[in-house]
Amino acid sequence: MKILLIALSIGFLNIFLAQAQAPQQPPITALPEIPEGQEQAEPSEAMRSLIRDISRYARRYNRYFTIVTQGGLEILEKTDQVDATRSSPANTYIRSIDGINIRGLNYHPPFDGKKEIETERKSKENMLRLANIAQKRGLKIFVTDYYANLKIAQKAYRFNLSKGFIPFTAESLGSDYTFDKIPTFPSRPINENPKNMIGLKSAKNFLQLTDSANYDRQQDFVIALSNTNFDVVVVDVFHKGRQPFKKAAIQGMKFKKLGARRLVFAYMNIGAAESYRYYWKDRWKEGQPTFISSATPGNPDKYYVEFWRPSWRKIITGNTSSYIYGIIKQGFDGVLLGGVDNYKFFDSGG
Repeated sequence: MKILLIALSIGFLNIFLAQAQAPQQPPITALPEIPEGQEQAEPSEAMRSLIRDISRYARRYNRYFTIVTQGGLEILEKTDQVDATRSSPANTYIRSIDGINIRGLNYHPPFDGKKEIETERKSKENMLRLANIAQKRGLKIFVTDYYANLKIAQKAYRFNLSKGFIPFTAESLGSDYTFDKIPTFPSRPINENPKNMIGLKSAKNFLQLTDSANYDRQQDFVIALSNTNFDVVVVDVFHKGRQPFKKAAIQGMKFKKLGARRLVFAYMNIGAAESYRYYWKDRWKEGQPTFISSATPGNPDKYYVEFWRPSWRKIITGNTSSYIYGIIKQGFDGVLLGGVDNYKFFDSGG
């Protein structure tokens, strides 16, 4: 098992980095980080800091590289240090990202055996308030809703489009939701768009397909995407969670069925360490290394991380061995950052 993990790690880095062209600028050194022994007083600010560092580092290589967060609505605001009842937009942080994907704005998967999937009104109102702050500052709002029937899907699409959001619905008949198939409803993307995508400004729709287990070969996965006209697609870095997508495969994903250019984003979790990722070492467990915290509920292969620690940040960004560097050099147009809301785990004391 240990030999296999080492081989996967080496293979990932070789494909991720060796195939890529050397950067056309001087080497970039790691960005300043919080000292290893220093505790982070405010997890929300630590998450903003990490995302800003990812953005800054990525755009030194590709000025048009797109940063979208999955969640993270609450960190769009900062609480006033004098009056805790007041808050204001975190403008420096907002300028470091391009969009936010809100999951379950209208409908979420059923939780804890409950059949109710409509998002509670007060929670929805707060998400909409924060989404409005983001929109006013030029961020694109993506929404992923979940549906148990077509009536719910249609209702979610109508609402999201009325707000100017970029909608996507995923079929969810249970709490186990996996983005492993291209949706059959609608049969074609909402607001199908013939334009070439050079940025998010003209994007009208998107597809999240981060689990390629239903496709035997990378080529099969690319062909399936090539038969769609989505403006933006989000995929995992690894085919079937094991083999990194080849650079040629990523390039093949960048064209719609009608021939126009689209954007291809990689999914990267920055708030959790996953035992099936290339960076995971056989000896790792809770508390070892120190940045690994407890396992996430319902998933023993995923662990909360103390994301402010230099050892974790070094895995994610700031150097040419980092996760984000590999994503950039493989030719992805941007990244969807998962695990952003995991800062709340530390806010509540675990």
